[in-house]
Amino acid sequence: MKLSAEQIAEIVNGSIEGNKDVVVDTVAKIEDATPNSLCFLSNKKYKHHLKDTKAGIVLVDESINKLHDQLTIIRCSHPYVAFCQILIQYFDYNDPNHGIHPTAIIEPSAKIGQNCHIGSHVYIGNNVEIGDNSKVFANSSIYEHSKIGQNTSIRSNVSIYYNTQIGDNVIIHSGAVIGSDGFGHAPLPDGTYIKIPQIGNVIINNNVEIGSNTSVDRANMGSTIIGKGCRIDNLVQIAHGVEIGDNTVIAGQTAIAGSTKIGANCVLAGQVGVGGHLTIADNTQFGGQAGVNKDIKKPGGIYTGTPHLTFKEEMKSRVLWRNLPKIEQRLRTLENKLNNNAKSKNG
Repeated sequence: MKLSAEQIAEIVNGSIEGNKDVVVDTVAKIEDATPNSLCFLSNKKYKHHLKDTKAGIVLVDESINKLHDQLTIIRCSHPYVAFCQILIQYFDYNDPNHGIHPTAIIEPSAKIGQNCHIGSHVYIGNNVEIGDNSKVFANSSIYEHSKIGQNTSIRSNVSIYYNTQIGDNVIIHSGAVIGSDGFGHAPLPDGTYIKIPQIGNVIINNNVEIGSNTSVDRANMGSTIIGKGCRIDNLVQIAHGVEIGDNTVIAGQTAIAGSTKIGANCVLAGQVGVGGHLTIADNTQFGGQAGVNKDIKKPGGIYTGTPHLTFKEEMKSRVLWRNLPKIEQRLRTLENKLNNNAKSKNG
């Protein structure tokens, strides 16, 4: 797809500085761009690349100065968002798969919507419903009484257990397991365990994306709920009965223990661990490897460390930790002085 600077400026509601007739037909990172590439700059950390980039067009905001006359820039409010708009409209991968593969097994009671793709060796169980324009790719399994909405993409090797409810415009990447049994085991007097039946389900609302090899366990009773617009990375564990609020983002290798409720618009960075039966307020942010062991009731806080502290408290603690050897040495010096003074008095 070829786009001129003038066309791009109109799409992103931006203003051109440079050659309005320059044409691009691909996208690239600013440091790797060629004269036919569109790229963007939103992080000032990479501003130095503007001096020698070969990009045909660069999307920038008002804070970035044009560094030479040969460069064509388009100023817009949010360059990264604008770049994503262009990607989605003109450069996103157009999946060619359509129709039902002859090796797919679809139970007679299942209902498949219009314009769906069911890939090779897919299993669709009894009373499953799949909405219009949805795609289920090779080797995935969707078990009985599950419902998949419209325009949803289930990538290869995904397992969706019975009674799972998945909304519209959802993407579930390869290797994810949705609706597996929660980790419920009751101890017996003799030291062994009995498995607790997990009879609930999983509900995934509209416009959610779930990464590869992530597991969302079914509730013991009731539902494990993923709110609309959530973005969940690869290798995330969401335990039974967890509720995730709308538009919350969870990065890779995070684990959330059972029956915890996380609010809307929260951010959990990589390798965060959240204990069970907790309540986390809306707009809360956790830094990487934070360990969360108590409720957070006040919205909008930023926390890090294990156990979690506010960002300011954690930074103060780190300063103290770095200075511990010096503090220890000062204490030893003071102890020696006190001991010497005591000996002098006794002598």
